[in-house]
Amino acid sequence: MIPAGNPWQKEGQLVATSGQRLEMCRLATSGNPKIEVLDIEINRSGPTYSIETVLELEKNFPAFEFSLVLGTDALKNIMTWHRVDELIKKIEVLQLLRSGEKINSADIPVGIDIKIVEGAMLDISSTLIREKVAKNADVSELVDSKILNLVKGIYGA
Repeated sequence: MIPAGNPWQKEGQLVATSGQRLEMCRLATSGNPKIEVLDIEINRSGPTYSIETVLELEKNFPAFEFSLVLGTDALKNIMTWHRVDELIKKIEVLQLLRSGEKINSADIPVGIDIKIVEGAMLDISSTLIREKVAKNADVSELVDSKILNLVKGIYGA
């Protein structure tokens, strides 16, 4: 898991700092030995682009294959990403479908080979959580207790 360093697509929006994103990832995955949190984007200066991260991963971990896991919202915007043509040739793209969500072929950009991952995912999004926290609504059923206070501190009213 690699939290974004400087997410160029979110300029002008209220977002957690890179350190806060790193801490949320570490807390959320603590106790799961199958997930490693890497800070390679956070350690890079300037805007962070997925293609640069993939190139760094290939250099540092040549024996591994990597996947880019996206929700439907991110997939719709992938063609605006920096050097996307190069990126989609280098990495497997997985789209996670929320519970009951159907894939619309019009939402899949031409030229991208996407693997659809369906499963018992909760019908939540980071946007929904941020909006609820800003309204001081209860999100304890949506957010792991290990990171709940951190999320409230970042996005709370």
